[in-house]
Amino acid sequence: MAEKNSPPAKPARPEPGSPAAALAAQRRALDSVLVRDFARLQGRWRRLHDAADKARPEQIAALQADIATSQARRAARAARVPEIRVDESLPIAAKADEIVQLIRKHQVVVLAGETGSGKTTQLPKLCLAAGRGVAGRIGCTQPRRIAARSVARRVAQELGSELGKLVGFQVRFADQVSEESLIKFMTDGILLAETQGDAWLNDYDTLIIDEAHERSLNIDFLLGYLKRLLARRRDLKLIVTSATIDTARFSAHFGNAPVVNVEGRSFPVEVRWRPAVADAPAAGQGGKSRATSERGELSLVEQIVAVADEITAEDPRGDVLVFLPGEREIRDAHLALARRLYRNTEVLPLYARLSANDQDRVFKPGQARRIVLATNVAETSLTVPRIRYVIDTGTARVKRYSPRTQLERLHIEPISQAAAEQRKGRCGRVSAGVCFRLYGEQDFQQRPRYTEPEILRSSLAGVILRMLNLKLGEVADFPFVEAPPERAIGDGYRRLTELGAIDEEKRLTATGRIMAQLPIDVALARMLIEAKDRGALRELLTVTSFLSIQDPRERPADARQAADQAHAQFADTRSDFVAVLKLWQAHAAAHEELSQARLRDWCQARFLSYMRMREWRELHRQLLLLVEELDWSLGDVVRDATAPDADGSAPALLDAPGYEQVHRCLLSGWPTQVGRKDERGQYRGTRERRFQVFPGSSLAKSPPQWLLAGQIIDLQKVYGMLCARVEPEWIEQQAEHLIKRSWRDPHWSRKRGAVMAFEQVSLFGLILVEKRQVQYGTQEPALAHEVFLREALARGEIDAKADFVRANARVLAEAQELEAKQRRAGLVKDESGLVAWFAGKLPQEISSAAALDGWYRRATPNEQSALRWSLADVLGAKAGVAAQDYPTRLELAGHKLKLEYRFVPNDPADGVSLQLPLAFVNAVPAARCEWLVPGLLAEKAAELIRGLPKALRRNFVPAPDFARAFAESEAVRDEPLARVLAAYLQRVTGVAASEQDFAGIELPPHLRMHFRVYDEQGRTLEQGRDLALIQANWSGAARAAFSRQADADLTREEVDGFDFEQIPDSLLSQGNLTAYPALVDLGDSVALRVFERREEALASHRLGVLRLLRRALADRIKQARRQLPINHALALKYAGIASVESLREDLIEAALNELFGARELDLRRREDFARVEADLARLLFPAAVEWLRLVEDVLSAYVELAPWLQAPLMGYGKANYDDLRDQLENLVHPGFVRSLSKARLAHYPRYLKAMRLRAERLRVDASRDQSRLLAVQGYWREYLRLRASGETATAELDELRWLIEEMRVSVFAQELKTAEAVSPKRLQRVLDSLRR
Repeated sequence: MAEKNSPPAKPARPEPGSPAAALAAQRRALDSVLVRDFARLQGRWRRLHDAADKARPEQIAALQADIATSQARRAARAARVPEIRVDESLPIAAKADEIVQLIRKHQVVVLAGETGSGKTTQLPKLCLAAGRGVAGRIGCTQPRRIAARSVARRVAQELGSELGKLVGFQVRFADQVSEESLIKFMTDGILLAETQGDAWLNDYDTLIIDEAHERSLNIDFLLGYLKRLLARRRDLKLIVTSATIDTARFSAHFGNAPVVNVEGRSFPVEVRWRPAVADAPAAGQGGKSRATSERGELSLVEQIVAVADEITAEDPRGDVLVFLPGEREIRDAHLALARRLYRNTEVLPLYARLSANDQDRVFKPGQARRIVLATNVAETSLTVPRIRYVIDTGTARVKRYSPRTQLERLHIEPISQAAAEQRKGRCGRVSAGVCFRLYGEQDFQQRPRYTEPEILRSSLAGVILRMLNLKLGEVADFPFVEAPPERAIGDGYRRLTELGAIDEEKRLTATGRIMAQLPIDVALARMLIEAKDRGALRELLTVTSFLSIQDPRERPADARQAADQAHAQFADTRSDFVAVLKLWQAHAAAHEELSQARLRDWCQARFLSYMRMREWRELHRQLLLLVEELDWSLGDVVRDATAPDADGSAPALLDAPGYEQVHRCLLSGWPTQVGRKDERGQYRGTRERRFQVFPGSSLAKSPPQWLLAGQIIDLQKVYGMLCARVEPEWIEQQAEHLIKRSWRDPHWSRKRGAVMAFEQVSLFGLILVEKRQVQYGTQEPALAHEVFLREALARGEIDAKADFVRANARVLAEAQELEAKQRRAGLVKDESGLVAWFAGKLPQEISSAAALDGWYRRATPNEQSALRWSLADVLGAKAGVAAQDYPTRLELAGHKLKLEYRFVPNDPADGVSLQLPLAFVNAVPAARCEWLVPGLLAEKAAELIRGLPKALRRNFVPAPDFARAFAESEAVRDEPLARVLAAYLQRVTGVAASEQDFAGIELPPHLRMHFRVYDEQGRTLEQGRDLALIQANWSGAARAAFSRQADADLTREEVDGFDFEQIPDSLLSQGNLTAYPALVDLGDSVALRVFERREEALASHRLGVLRLLRRALADRIKQARRQLPINHALALKYAGIASVESLREDLIEAALNELFGARELDLRRREDFARVEADLARLLFPAAVEWLRLVEDVLSAYVELAPWLQAPLMGYGKANYDDLRDQLENLVHPGFVRSLSKARLAHYPRYLKAMRLRAERLRVDASRDQSRLLAVQGYWREYLRLRASGETATAELDELRWLIEEMRVSVFAQELKTAEAVSPKRLQRVLDSLRR
């Protein structure tokens, strides 16, 4: 990305008054526009500047007007800047001038301000004093919503403005920022979210990252993101503030940026250490409370009460700020302190989820003394007024990722020294203060100096997901202040892969993009997506919001049995998650019926935390709003809880299908949190984890075989918490992308007709399926095919419909019989030999009888016959049955023709068959075929000798010996076998013998050659053993086939242009065969070939001419496409459909198709081709412009229609609006222009206007529109069915399609009239004809 403000090279000095002079002045003026307008206006200026003299005056004037408008807005902002006064009582005032100068001079400034220095409230004002906030806003981030809101209110008061005018704030679900706002306070998450829509952050000219020392994930993201952005936006200023002295790290991160240190208030703060040791009962207590630990240490609440008593005795008027780790502890302390009944004292809570009104009470102190109970939100940013005493518990709830549970949880941990100093500083603002630390000094010294950055203690799955969504690049390459370890990065990617959020190339999937929009743990987000797809979103919203908070079910140590009994009414022996749903349902009913006070009592009676239940409802509400924004349907798998079961018992909340859907959703987020019970009652989980059900679970008494655990935690023993019964099939299907499958013992099953194997399914070592029979072909096709050939085909152990299977079985049986007769073991080929014979003759994917039969039905006769065994195929290459005795090819006239063998007596093809192409029928010498093959020659000669008259025959006995000697001594030749045999016998015996002596001898069929004649497509034309008869029957056809092959010399490949003087319409070959030359379009090339039929040649030739015309017009097509006058307004209208470039292509294609269709394309002379080429080159651009005019009318109507397609209310007329949108998608879509004729496109404005009239009326009366829709919808659905079936011709379907469109005009906008008569009767007639 180029630098945003890099100026172009200075042009030569333009003449005054020229367009160049005006543009030069405008370039100078661009420096005084608003930041958010600069990029847009500069882009327009550059386009005009590049156009030089072609820039039109009105374009220059329009740009000048927009620049002036932006300058005026900037001037108005400058005029609104009030007089800046810095509170002189604040320490930052002493450095105000220095800070202003540094802001003006440097792009980045790091400011270290101690607590109470005034940096948070005064820095935005100092930025205004430095001239910032005029070109863009001053953005100031805060780590918490409460801080953003309260600081914005304070700064607005100091500037004398109402909140939302000069100073505004934005947090989630609240936005008080106006156009005139100069300063905007926000959470860091809001600013990070803005980077998705505005990567340059053009709304701001200055950014302040406050409280950067907290090092939250958002802050680390922003610091890295801004480091990259600052290099591109040199106009942007950044101030990073930190309340600690650890500023060197921030300075180095931003290229050694200058650092300013601002001291805090000078009032001393005394530190008193109060570790948790119970030497005596707490003041006012009769003894140890039930919260006191057994080790003799005071509980946290007792410590706070004891110190509060000490402070009250010392100074009963001083306000106290107590830091506690969480809301639960605040509530416990609030109750304990309220019981103390301190005089004229109010106890106030302060935490992030508190309502705005309750928060404001803390910042507007009254006359009474206050004890403020706060989480670490009061540590920085927020200054609670009038605090003289701080009680620091030394702990905070810290979000930390547990690799074992694969969830982020908040745990109470000791705070760092820096955080403790921050807390101490809260009481030194107005006077000397005292900080009570409820831990020892030695403990403090052993704590880490700074708080660990959140990125080092968080699951990087969420981090990586957010970075990928924000397109921030690789985690390892991102400029974090402190880079996370590579192992943590790898673990984050692994977890996202398990959840299906990223693909193998670490890119966000569609699921991942949705997960990134949900502000909850990635596992819970994945559950919600699955719930949306399974119709269980209502239930999963409840469960995921519950899992995102602390469990509201309380179990006090002194009332555990009572609590368990109270919670038992919600228990479910199948699933702890169903118990959560029951609890939600019960509380929802109570919430509807009871007042707030009575609802508190209801919660207390059931040992439920009222505050956590309220937090649960609030988070549920926020998630509900979010899924509504995503337009997700809630679905409903919950049974009617009021309907009793068939046996009269109380109904289950979820029926079996509903239970399955809910828990499948949970498995999608926790695919590895599962286990199987072993013989000892323990569960074996993934990655060799072993655990048992937590005793407090409803499943503890009767643990199921398979278990889902929401959390697996080590509490001396490893327990599974929040458990549910699941089925292994659910796990296997939900974790399909993670499971490992292995197969063993592949074998042929004749009963199943397939190669089977035993499958084992495991999930990271956990066996889900031990031994399941599956078809091996779907797993390992190649290996399954080998087993199929060996155990099914070679052995004949297969029941199939293919006839070759039975024939092969007979051949194998005969071969085995022959082997038995000769008593020669090994005469039949072994199994491997038979498998090798089949190799390559069947597709690799065939491994079942069904697949074999399916392929065999579609196979050509050649492919079918290739699977048939002959005796020679089965017999091994042994002495007497050598392979060369039974060749597979017979060489005739230089061509090797295929031989096939069959040992099936009485079969027409018994013996040896010559596969004879039709073109070679006349070329086959009959004499050569009498010799058969070497393996049968001796047998045939012996039969001929045996057939001689006895007087002659006795001279040649034993006949087999003479026959064998003849076969060994005489070479095969094109001479009648009887003549050669007679000559041989006379030569070796001296007995006169002639060819006529063998005439009339009847030989067995298998000793005569069998001929199969087939055509070019492999179809059998004739077969038999009488070659003379075959040649008489097919002489003419054979001659024609041969001539076609001979004419192949006339063909030509790779034709680049019409460089022929003339292509003849037909020609006569030497064999008196008429052939038809034609061009052939091969896609990437054109060829000249010869055809047998005139009509086939003509069709091919036209397509070939089209291809050559397109090649010849290629430059003209590019030029026309480039010159089409598509203005910016038209491009914007088409942007919602497709790109402007695709529109240009469509217009040119439509024009070409129209021009081609109007011409005769059977061009065979060079001059005819050149004439048509010239005409097309001349007419192409005007034709395309005509199409453009039509499209302009269509797009105008399209734009007028678009706003009317949105329903006025959610759910209003949903089916009607869906039909309108469906109609529009079928009319206007990418490529619609080229797919239509010009006549049809001319109707489009009327169609779209009719849709707009319908939409206008729909908003008024949906029911009337629905009745009209029913009159059309049936025809439309039938059309879609016919189109999807592919059984109807396109032209016939088009008639129906456009009649339906005219019917819509007639029904919904009759005043527009139809282009042709249309009625339900006519539509029905067309439909009936199409169905026939």
